[in-house]
Amino acid sequence: MADIRGPVLRLLAHIKDNRADFYKNPQKYIESIKDIINRRPEISAVFVFPDKYDTKSLDDVLAQLTMTAQQAANTEEFKTIDIRSLKGIGKKAAEALAKQSITTVEDMLYHLPYRYEYIGESQSGKKALTGIFQSGSVVVTKNRKRFYRAVFKADFGQFAAVWFHFSLKFPSGVLREGEKYTLYGQSGSFSGMESIIHPQFMKESDMGEIIPVYSLPKQAGQKLYYSAVKEALEKYIHLIPDYLPARLEMKYGYPSARDSLLTIHRPQTPFELTNLSERRHPACLRFIYEELFYLQMGLLFKKKSYARQLGISFDIKKEYLDFIKNLLPFKFTSAQKKVMAEIFNDMSSNGQMNRLVQGDVGSGKTIVAFTAGLAAVKNGYQVAVIAPTEVLARQHMVNLVKLIQGTDVTSALLTGSMTPSEKKRTKEMIAAGHIDFVVGTHAVIQQDADFMKLGLAIIDEQHRFGVEQRKSLIDKGYTPDILLMTATPIPRTLALSFYGDLDISVIDEMPPGRTPIITKYTNKIEEAHELMAQEIEKGHGAYVIYPLIDVSEKLDLKAATDEYEHLCDIFGAEHVGLLHGRMKHEQKQDLMDRFKSGDIKILVSTTVVEVGVDVPHATVMVIENAERFGLSQLHQLRGRVGRSHRQSYCMLVTGKEVSEDARERINAMCRYADGFRLSEIDLEMRGPGDFFGTRQSGLPEFRFSNIVRDVKILQTAREDAQEILADDPALQTPKNAVIKQVMAKKWKKQFEYIEIA
Repeated sequence: MADIRGPVLRLLAHIKDNRADFYKNPQKYIESIKDIINRRPEISAVFVFPDKYDTKSLDDVLAQLTMTAQQAANTEEFKTIDIRSLKGIGKKAAEALAKQSITTVEDMLYHLPYRYEYIGESQSGKKALTGIFQSGSVVVTKNRKRFYRAVFKADFGQFAAVWFHFSLKFPSGVLREGEKYTLYGQSGSFSGMESIIHPQFMKESDMGEIIPVYSLPKQAGQKLYYSAVKEALEKYIHLIPDYLPARLEMKYGYPSARDSLLTIHRPQTPFELTNLSERRHPACLRFIYEELFYLQMGLLFKKKSYARQLGISFDIKKEYLDFIKNLLPFKFTSAQKKVMAEIFNDMSSNGQMNRLVQGDVGSGKTIVAFTAGLAAVKNGYQVAVIAPTEVLARQHMVNLVKLIQGTDVTSALLTGSMTPSEKKRTKEMIAAGHIDFVVGTHAVIQQDADFMKLGLAIIDEQHRFGVEQRKSLIDKGYTPDILLMTATPIPRTLALSFYGDLDISVIDEMPPGRTPIITKYTNKIEEAHELMAQEIEKGHGAYVIYPLIDVSEKLDLKAATDEYEHLCDIFGAEHVGLLHGRMKHEQKQDLMDRFKSGDIKILVSTTVVEVGVDVPHATVMVIENAERFGLSQLHQLRGRVGRSHRQSYCMLVTGKEVSEDARERINAMCRYADGFRLSEIDLEMRGPGDFFGTRQSGLPEFRFSNIVRDVKILQTAREDAQEILADDPALQTPKNAVIKQVMAKKWKKQFEYIEIA
């Protein structure tokens, strides 16, 4: 079979260099294309040449030619080449690299350096000096610290090399008097002599060389890895496919994938190193854009599949709205009204609703969701309310029962802790259609839980509703409208990346009558105890939160069990309760009930209370070892108080030693009450990878991009993806053949549920 890869790539490069001529005189190029592809009948048989040559049709030809090059390159073979085929990569190195997901040559080439060493004078203060070794000795300082100093004679005089870490064999064992050496390292002055600290021994021929530095496990050294990368580039660079359509590469002036990888792994001049390290070089931007472009293509394609999925067209009658309005305990804020209008608009359409409602702690998301649920019930449908924990599920049930009291709307709780007989009886009633609202954990959508007529699924959790759960609903024949809620305010850039397949509503206004929480910082627990005593005297309650249940020998943190006993001594055992995740549900519920009734004044807890606990008379939140908590978690915990007109307080208690990052988080907590502002700070500090704490299901890892740094590229990529899908929703035209191929293969695992609504 003829290998046409080389001729095709050369022709593409020629066209790229003569773009204007290609559009003016296309016929001669078309003839060249025909000559090449006719060598491969299976390709020429499907290659489409246009009847007329305009810009659009010629772009289609280029897209097909690019696809031909990729097909000819046999990219699937490239994807499976084992790194152990490269010199120096033995079993131990391969096993270590596998832990960083580097198992193939493709993985290796796409594992980019994070910085570069330039062997020569640089802005970092490193330099190379050449001289003849004269003498060396161990020096002992006044503080009894030891270092090895070697003196060299150079053209300009003497200089020294200093090693603080040395042995009998190194460096004295390798230095020979009268021999000439080139040393490279951090330069400075030591004991009045120009010196290089902990230098590397180099060859004079190494001067001016640029060495990439990779993030690697200890078992795979830099030199070994760099050597393997060089071999991989020499052997396999021609196999690297271009996953971006040629028109997008040209639109932004991006180099090809091959040229980009050569530049990144083997830069030619020191002047481009800063841009490469900071990912601002076109060679890096090309991969950042590609990654974000395909993320947005997948999310938007998924979103379109939701729209294609027929849902339920609910009738939002005035009589239903009047019925709901009479049940509400207060008037909606303008933000709640706006979100409610968006939800009702979705519910009344033929498409399936897939909407995320995000809002700060206490902004009134739950009542908005229940309102949507009541509209579904009035239409004769059932509603599932799904919470991440049983504590939160029971909290929702309490609030729902208050709302529907005195009506004919029915509700039931379905959780894992119920007895088999209780579950059986409840499920039978749900299947018979006797229950309107079913509240519970994911047990609600398990295989043996069936609905008579499910119309709306309300999912309340910090992280998104997984595609597996969505699939389980569809497999049962349900296509309910789906309403997700999150109490973690998400910056717009992150929402586009993680929730780009959903419609998003934001409740950015707090209900009236809430007194702002006063947040203070101290490293003296006595101040917190004094505030607690004052508030308890007024009949109010207090939370005291610790990061651990039991004392850890490794971490110097206060533990809930020990501090519980200490607080019992101060405030009386009858007034203090201990709540943590290891307790049985009945114990947890009993404690919460006693705290709500005021029987217990102080609830000592781990972060179990972070979500869903609603005790209006609790006015103090004390967070011990606050420096160990993330900003989002601190804000969530603070949201457990301030749930009434009473003045509430959040006391952040830290140890004596606080890191700069922790101090920044604590200062932000004291300064800002707005969860969206805090989420932006949190994102900037922690980066997108750690923002949620866990990976979002169904989404790819970010290999090249950082959506805080690359927000403009993210927005551009989404606009490009929207434009392409608006023009070609099924990606059927030749110019989008590359995109369709990538979506079908490269991203198959991440978007395997792409058609799931």
